[in-house]
Amino acid sequence: MLILHFCSSVKTAVIEQKDCFLFIPVVFLNMEMYLSIDVGTTGLKVALIEGAGNMIASDYTEYPMSSPQPGYSEQDPEAWWQGFIKGCHSLKARCPQEFAAILGIGICGQMHTQVYLDKNDRVLRPAITWMDQRSSSIVERIQQDPSSRDLVFQETKNFTTTTYTAPQVKWVQENQPEIWSQVRHILVAKDYLKYKLTGKMMMDYAEASGTLLFDVVKETWSDKMFELFGIPRGYFPELAPSDVIMGHVSAEAAQLTGITAGTPVANGSADCLSAALGAGMIHSGQVTLIIGTAGVIAVCSDKPLVDPQYQTLCWHYCLRNKWVTLGITQTAGQSLHWFKNAFDADKEQHSSGDIFNEYNQAIQNIPDGSEGLIFLPYLNGERTPYWDASARGVFFGINLFTTKGHCIKAIMEGVSFALRNCVETVESLGIAIDEIRAVGGGLKSPVWLNTVGKILRKPIYTVEMPDTGLIGNMILCQQALKGPAETVPTLAKPAQKIHYPEASAVYEKRYTTFLTLYENLKQTFKNSTM
Repeated sequence: MLILHFCSSVKTAVIEQKDCFLFIPVVFLNMEMYLSIDVGTTGLKVALIEGAGNMIASDYTEYPMSSPQPGYSEQDPEAWWQGFIKGCHSLKARCPQEFAAILGIGICGQMHTQVYLDKNDRVLRPAITWMDQRSSSIVERIQQDPSSRDLVFQETKNFTTTTYTAPQVKWVQENQPEIWSQVRHILVAKDYLKYKLTGKMMMDYAEASGTLLFDVVKETWSDKMFELFGIPRGYFPELAPSDVIMGHVSAEAAQLTGITAGTPVANGSADCLSAALGAGMIHSGQVTLIIGTAGVIAVCSDKPLVDPQYQTLCWHYCLRNKWVTLGITQTAGQSLHWFKNAFDADKEQHSSGDIFNEYNQAIQNIPDGSEGLIFLPYLNGERTPYWDASARGVFFGINLFTTKGHCIKAIMEGVSFALRNCVETVESLGIAIDEIRAVGGGLKSPVWLNTVGKILRKPIYTVEMPDTGLIGNMILCQQALKGPAETVPTLAKPAQKIHYPEASAVYEKRYTTFLTLYENLKQTFKNSTM
């Protein structure tokens, strides 16, 4: 299969065939060129994108997640930086003229994940990721104290969970005093990479929403939250909108990456929100479904929509004067990634084939409902609507006829059930979801895409552009260089419509069982993690 990447800034085009790139002469007009970075949970993507949104070339580096104890989830920040350097060298070697023409750098990344730096800006410990559940006792302590619980909600318009940055920082403070005594700066993942690029520290409003230290309405840090968690305000960077230039590539970073020194770097945003922007979510009422490591339902609004039931999230969007209501399932694409690592890691290392394509083939003849097998995708706790750090993954209904294919399809169905639970929870706030734009790696599987459609029973539109987070980064960088625009460009175009308005009897029955399983196991989950 050949993929043609047009290089609009110069007179070349790139033809990609698997891992091989060929260059042929083509006549184009000069156009804008951007470098776009996505610091993901499982890997880092970096791409060259021209101003109309055409992807010129990209590179991807996967890095590991460590779990030193059950419920823990950590990463080495140096892996992000080295993955970025590798990606830059790859792009520069393949597209040297385009790489030299970069006007600015856009960036997004995994939310909440925090890096601890000492007075010399050295990393003190592995980064604690958003999937980590170690702060569950701290969260429970706050939630059981009415005054603390109400203060958090009043100040942030959200509620305390293990996902947020502040409870994890509190855990380090209480459990690793030798580390805490040396901490002087705390940065989330993408902001650490920005620091490595520019030598400056800054955070955007969307990312700050995920710290539980931010007043979402007033767009400022909350002094009361810093006091509640016992965190010095100066440990966190200054705040600014996503679409501002936060710094410029330093001489040292330029030498390591090959990027021209002085190249502007945009402040950027959270990965899920950049992906929503790249998918075209720019107006109030628009909805995006993202199946990445996590699964996200995001609804745009012109004002904060607060959930007094403590089930959905109220965050600032990556656009000015816009907010989002979110329902999130913790391990969506990560569930299938876990299955691959647990049962096919050796096979993938010794095979040139794509293991996920093999999975798609393996489930072609598995009927809807996986012949009674149901998967609860709570591999490291669950978020919307339960916010239960103790929840765990379950295969229910295994019998003598259960095959590997049944397990794979059950994972896709279980994640889809969890997403339906998120959709219904968001709709319970009075938000009507009539149409969904869907993006993310999980939707590359036609079987999974159709499964989601059958279970959600909403019109779902995929978009033509892959990796919409990278496109969203480019849009924000454009705005940062040119100044905020009254009209944000919509580069994404609908590609495929998936709609199953009629209820599937087997999925309606399985969904009811899916919900009942959690309710019946909730106390068992809690008892088993005590």
